[in-house]
Amino acid sequence: MNIRSFTKLIVSIFISLNIQVFAKNTFIDHNLIDSTIQKQDSYLQKIGEIDSQSSSSTNLIVTENKIYTTTDEGFVYCYFMDGIEKFFTELSGDIKNNSVLYKDLLLTSTVEGDLYSINSNNGEVLQVVGIGESITSDLSLADIVNENYAGKGVVFGTSEGNIFCYDAFSFEQLWGKNISDHPILSKPAVDKDKIVFLNSTLSLYCVNIKSGTLIWKYEFDDKHNFSAANFPLSDGTNIFSITPDGNLFAVDLLLGQKTWLYSSEEILFKIYLSSDKQNLFTLNSKGLLTIISSKEGKEISKIDFMKSGLFSFCLTESKENIFIGFSDGSLYNIDSKYVVRQLISQTNIPITSINVIHNNELIVKDINGKIAFYKIN
Repeated sequence: MNIRSFTKLIVSIFISLNIQVFAKNTFIDHNLIDSTIQKQDSYLQKIGEIDSQSSSSTNLIVTENKIYTTTDEGFVYCYFMDGIEKFFTELSGDIKNNSVLYKDLLLTSTVEGDLYSINSNNGEVLQVVGIGESITSDLSLADIVNENYAGKGVVFGTSEGNIFCYDAFSFEQLWGKNISDHPILSKPAVDKDKIVFLNSTLSLYCVNIKSGTLIWKYEFDDKHNFSAANFPLSDGTNIFSITPDGNLFAVDLLLGQKTWLYSSEEILFKIYLSSDKQNLFTLNSKGLLTIISSKEGKEISKIDFMKSGLFSFCLTESKENIFIGFSDGSLYNIDSKYVVRQLISQTNIPITSINVIHNNELIVKDINGKIAFYKIN
């Protein structure tokens, strides 16, 4: 073999090896992450922190210039973007479910069963109504239009399997129905003229938005009760949920019939729908993230974070990036080419909320109520 042929062979082998390494590193290799982090300490810069010193399992509400957060023991905080406190309000009861912001109102609820309306500018409690039973779901906003009413309603579910809709301003009850023998969980999915509720056996109930009248139900006969979930989710055509035995499925929003089922192992009871509503994200307890087509239920890609003992995660998107935080306190960035970077190493303090600001700043909250501000360099 002459020198030219030998050189050509070496170059060919080198290119081939690099292509294989690039393909492998498109998915996570645990050893690669450790070495990459050591070289990219400046990728994420911490620029501020707020510590409420109180556990907080709810999401942050972030506007253009304010941050709203609640704590499990019933505190409501509002901060400016520079971390300076604007107001603090203490409610009578525990706040375990997510609140909603509507115009100048912050609407929140307590586990004990009180629905609150708070002035979002100064923290003044404007109204409170006692439901008479524990409020066990997040709050959702819905546009209600019927013969006698046209306005914004706030909908939620209770420990007794009841669902309610109240006017967001006056707190007049618009309707209330009993749809289940089990507690209502998660955030009601509002889509056009329908609202879909989830109960603690992961059964689905679709009701008319005007009256709360049941349209269809998709029930599971399961003895286990689940206490937390972030579904059902809707893309306008299907409702996405998880079966009690841990399989992802889609139900036709109009007919209440299953359209596809994706079988998985050790899936966590949490799913996310991409902002373009094309992809679903699931994670198992070992850190395997699976991306699934929302239209067909087919697997698109997998990323193995090679973890163990995970019980929760949260995910958010910016224009070209996905940010995912785990119950072990670590935070990762996935770009449009599925290249992954670890931004925050394991702390063993679960991340409960991630918000992207101006595409180059992050606000991250953990279970202890600590809010950290980061700049992406």
